[in-house]
Amino acid sequence: MTSPVKRSGELRYLLLVLLIMSVGFLILQAGFVDRGVPETLFTRNGSLDISPFFLNFFPNALYATFFVAIFLLLHVYIRAKIPSADPFILPAVALLTGVGIILLFRLSPDLSRSRNEALLALFQSGTLERGGDNVLSLAQLGMRQFIFFVIGIIGMIVAINFFGKVGISWFSSKKYFWVLLSIVLICITLKFGTTINGRTLWLFGFQTVEVVKLCMLLFIAGYVYEKGKGISVHGGQDYSGWFRHAGPFFVMWFFALAPLFIQRDLGPVMLVFVVFLIMFYYAGNRISVVAYLVLVIGAALYGAYSMGYPSILRQRVDMMLDPFGRNETTARALWSMASGGFYGTGIGYGKPYRIPEVQSDYNFVAICEEMGLAGAFAVMFAYAVLVFRCFVVAGRTSHVYRKTLSTGIGTLIGIQSFIIIAGNLGIIPLTGITLPFVSYGGSSMIMNFVMVGIVLRLSEEDNG
Repeated sequence: MTSPVKRSGELRYLLLVLLIMSVGFLILQAGFVDRGVPETLFTRNGSLDISPFFLNFFPNALYATFFVAIFLLLHVYIRAKIPSADPFILPAVALLTGVGIILLFRLSPDLSRSRNEALLALFQSGTLERGGDNVLSLAQLGMRQFIFFVIGIIGMIVAINFFGKVGISWFSSKKYFWVLLSIVLICITLKFGTTINGRTLWLFGFQTVEVVKLCMLLFIAGYVYEKGKGISVHGGQDYSGWFRHAGPFFVMWFFALAPLFIQRDLGPVMLVFVVFLIMFYYAGNRISVVAYLVLVIGAALYGAYSMGYPSILRQRVDMMLDPFGRNETTARALWSMASGGFYGTGIGYGKPYRIPEVQSDYNFVAICEEMGLAGAFAVMFAYAVLVFRCFVVAGRTSHVYRKTLSTGIGTLIGIQSFIIIAGNLGIIPLTGITLPFVSYGGSSMIMNFVMVGIVLRLSEEDNG
């Protein structure tokens, strides 16, 4: 019986992480006091008191207390509901979530102040005659992320309850439904969604592509579960039979990716494509078959880059190839990371807020600058633990659907983390996806917690 060992092991690791996060919240508050962050901003609409969102000791103490209490209660619930669940996943998630929330609370005052100053300068110069500002929303970044975190915990609990033996049977039998749902969601978003920066990605404030990613995993797991042997290529195999089984897999893949490409949301396109390839290989296909697919898609991307469609593809590749000559944002990010050193400048004492969209696109840069190489390694280690334990869960079960779904979730989180970290480092073009559990965004936070809840339940059902 391994559950007592797992129970004490998880609690030990979780308490260590929660202690570190509590110290982080205290350092955050001390930094606000030491730097003398102003409590009031004078906007074009009058004075704005921003202290209730992050400056006063009382709400900050509550945030830290609630964060610790929520994870301790979640630990108790998981061990009561699924006592043999993997003991390493929850501490890793707690570390990533805690770092993300602390980072957003730290960025809130500087982002709101710098945005307010920029807007005031524009209005005074007459460059802008009218329009609203988002100073208040920037001041509320940390508070909003904390609310998303609480909703994500609820989503995790729901997933734990839904993915039992009965739920697995239902989800695995609806493989084509998940593709249809993805297509419908993207099309509805294109038609009725909110357009920001030229792209229509949000429907009622929710980024539907986050749901699409999970739907694609459910489709892949269901298809491999039902026809896994049929879509694997072996020597001397009748290829007509292979196309009969693998054909629908590629057709569904195309229909899932096409709306995302039309939507010009290239980050998720790249992410879903890589996950599809890895899962295709996981289903038993030879590496040579996967390599051919990579070459075909690579040629298509090169053609798209050469023709300049979509324009955002060429723009981001050029930004990566010549960051100092073509893009000030990337240049600022690289200088920001270089200034962090091993221990960082300290939480609140760097200037990552000078990087546009740092709260959603350049979180890892902010971590490198203010928490240093040590903080960056801690975050990457937490991702490595989370992904590795997903694979461990997959390796412990003989049930194909559970094995495939756990592998898919681990692959999705791992590839997504790699893409955004490598993009921040300037190794690959930056894409419009979030750093799981760290970046600002309710859609991403909620769906990542749902996926973790699924893996936790699968780790309990590893003998099914």
